[in-house]
Amino acid sequence: MSEDGPTPWGEIVGPCYTVTSMARTLGWTETEVMEAGNDLRLLMLHTTDDVYLFPEFQLLDGKVVEGLTEVLNVLRTGVDDSWTWTQWLNVALPDKYPRRNITLLRQGRLEEALRDARHVAWAWSS
Repeated sequence: MSEDGPTPWGEIVGPCYTVTSMARTLGWTETEVMEAGNDLRLLMLHTTDDVYLFPEFQLLDGKVVEGLTEVLNVLRTGVDDSWTWTQWLNVALPDKYPRRNITLLRQGRLEEALRDARHVAWAWSS
């Protein structure tokens, strides 16, 4: 956050966990959290100052939302960038319902999320 308020990325990403706090929240070890980030069981962001962050929006009731790995694997086919995936998942879309793509997963609508992820991944790779 800057002195003037949240940065645009801060607003898109929202609150985040560190490796330690994500491990505590999930009841995992820090090594398990890093492995999950590396194999896309968790959405992991690597900052320019070498910090790993885990957006809070990927959790529901203290657990990783179902279908996240499948969606991240599809998004990876379009662009291999977790910051871009984060933006696609959590940016507010005023003309869409639900307004955020992550909401599809939070509501158990995996097939819709996968359909939309395939569409955007295709566009990214074009």
